[in-house]
Amino acid sequence: MAYDSSAVIESRVDAPPDQVWFALTDAAALTVWYWPAAMQPRAFSEPVVGGRFGIEAGDMGFAGEYRELDPPRRLVQSWRWAGDDRDSRVTIELTPSGDGTGLRIVHDEVDDDTAAMYRAGWESCLTRLPAYLAATPNAGSR
Repeated sequence: MAYDSSAVIESRVDAPPDQVWFALTDAAALTVWYWPAAMQPRAFSEPVVGGRFGIEAGDMGFAGEYRELDPPRRLVQSWRWAGDDRDSRVTIELTPSGDGTGLRIVHDEVDDDTAAMYRAGWESCLTRLPAYLAATPNAGSR
């Protein structure tokens, strides 16, 4: 099986990069926007290079390791869905965009079918992110 496909998702949110970075790397934040609250997700995150992160809800979940961190601009992490036998890679780039932030997510080192599944998953997650950001305007502020 060829693992040379990728899911590429581009989006923009009305929040500054520091706040979006916080939403992407804070365990409590991930439980609010990543999966629907009805699924009662649990998360952990140690946002340092080599630190682990993950989220689970019922029998679904994923975990990985932070490989690169350049707050609040870029993060690269390994990614393994529960039950998979190999890691994939997620690269998230944040760029200032007016009063908001542009996001570019590349989930690669996967096959075609998995890329399509991850694309749909990321798009679903990103539909909940704006509400979280609007409700927590000071999250990630220094």
